[in-house]
Amino acid sequence: MAHLDFAGRHKLNHVVHAPKDDPFHRAHWRDPYPPEQLSLLAELVAAARTNHVRLVHAISPGLSMRYSDPAEHERLHAKAEQLWQIGVRDFALLFDDIAGELGHLADRTAFGTDRGAAGAAHGYTCTRFVDRFLAPRGVDEPLLMVPVDYAGTAGSPYRRHLRDALPPSTLVWWTGPDVVSAEITRRDIEDAATSYGHRLLLWDNFPVNDYDRTRLFLGPLTGRTPDPDGASLAGISANPMVEAAPSQLALATVADYAWNPHDYDAAASAARTVRVVAGRDAHALAPLVHACAGWPPDTPQDPRLRRLVTAALDDDLAVARPAARAVRTHLGGLARLAEASLGDTTLVRQLGPWIRAGADMARAGRRAAELLLAHLDGTTEDELRERTAAALEDAERHYPDVLRDVVPTFVREVLRRTGGTAAAARTSPWVMLVAATHPEAGEETFAASLRRRGLEVRFSATGDLGHDPVHPPELVVLARSAGPDAARAAARLPVPMLAWAHLVAAGLATESAVLLVEDSIDVVAPGDALAAGLRGRVPVHRGPGKITWGEPTPDATVVARTVTGAHPTVFRYPTGAQLADGSVAPAPRVAVFLGRTALAPWLMTEDGGAIVAAAVAELTAPRTGHGRSSG
Repeated sequence: MAHLDFAGRHKLNHVVHAPKDDPFHRAHWRDPYPPEQLSLLAELVAAARTNHVRLVHAISPGLSMRYSDPAEHERLHAKAEQLWQIGVRDFALLFDDIAGELGHLADRTAFGTDRGAAGAAHGYTCTRFVDRFLAPRGVDEPLLMVPVDYAGTAGSPYRRHLRDALPPSTLVWWTGPDVVSAEITRRDIEDAATSYGHRLLLWDNFPVNDYDRTRLFLGPLTGRTPDPDGASLAGISANPMVEAAPSQLALATVADYAWNPHDYDAAASAARTVRVVAGRDAHALAPLVHACAGWPPDTPQDPRLRRLVTAALDDDLAVARPAARAVRTHLGGLARLAEASLGDTTLVRQLGPWIRAGADMARAGRRAAELLLAHLDGTTEDELRERTAAALEDAERHYPDVLRDVVPTFVREVLRRTGGTAAAARTSPWVMLVAATHPEAGEETFAASLRRRGLEVRFSATGDLGHDPVHPPELVVLARSAGPDAARAAARLPVPMLAWAHLVAAGLATESAVLLVEDSIDVVAPGDALAAGLRGRVPVHRGPGKITWGEPTPDATVVARTVTGAHPTVFRYPTGAQLADGSVAPAPRVAVFLGRTALAPWLMTEDGGAIVAAAVAELTAPRTGHGRSSG
């Protein structure tokens, strides 16, 4: 209801009701809505009408529909009739995120077995819906639909079948050249429209954050053509974040763009939007909005801060000193935000976790700037260094991500330069952690956990024994930031290996992938040492995060599987086992579930850490025969 009010105020003229966790929208699309839920939907329809907003109700039948069965179409029309009775006049049929080929024999008989034949079935379903449901009721607005093949500009067999079967007036929802598109040009639009043979409606995956629940995208829409006039584009639909109120900061800029693309000024729209949406809290919240404005997702969260910290680490003192002072000043407003007097609004409440995370991250950055300035003046104190390290530890315990791609790297480099992270030299035993030149924070945390076990850690970007060809490591760890060539080199070493990335390159899996928003795994071999005494469903992340899985050979023992898809995510090979690339394991190999951020303190649960610790203990335990087991 609140979102419909917002949409009306900002000239957003349609809202699509398509929540995947509504069972009557997707999984149980055939079933009518129960009276109490239908009553709530009727309230939304009435509120939309009051706000001059079209409420588009989407039905997603593709998980189970038998397209060749007339009774299935009657069920679809009956579901739409129930919604018609409460005032819904705009409909959409969605076929996204389902199998790309037909699953029922009768459908393959009716629509063909050639590649992309599902497009014919989906187009037929839309045509029948228009001809037998919408047209008899006098609806002349175009039907909206999402295809299976909803991203990219090139043609495909599916699109060719869909083009020939869809009603001419249908608008095809399309996400741009990518699922999450940094830029959409007029050429992209025309190429995609040609491939579908229909006009498009952009389903813009901005500012959606369901694929990374640590992030907020609070900045303005960017990268969209300023000249869509005459193009085969009917409009734009923006996919909001899970957090409804913060989404308004970005959605209002989408409205500005949609109403006047030629004169759209992203920076001016963003500044105006903060004032309108945040009201009296706008000034206090501005530093957080700025810190979370980065778009697309792989761009720096604060480009100016990145430039400042780079300059602060310059060897030229005339550059470094003023830049370090500027870092301290730049982060001041964000550091004070947690103590600011903010209103008790939905916006502030939903921003709360990011407000606290941002304030702690800014404090860590300011402490590092102060430490660097003291160091440049030759007055570094151990107490200041300790406070800086403690501030970073506090900042990195937050699950929400504010400036995590900028501040921690700066703080760690300052600590290194001032002697804060120097470790006592050891000759043995040691661990080779194969990672990028600048490891991820979670990889650094993993290294720290090894040091607490009495192991020296040496980072390697190449995966070879250039560090110490005479004394091999006790353990090789293959991290996400390593390159595939380094992974292959490390896999050849006859020492135990722990890996959470490059599983195929390392010969540990025939295929591998990363699930994006998972928080638990299923332990299927609770008696195995790698299970760490855990059993059943085990939360390994404090919130949705990335989980790595791989498909091993039959010689592997699978200890845990993913919840989604039941893919192996913790497994082991003994020495001498047949690996996925046809080679033989020269020493034990263990794969674990960790994602890109490894043992990131903001993500890992105690149980998740225990499973990884159990793997390290298993691989570094005393072994027979020249320090290695025979299997």
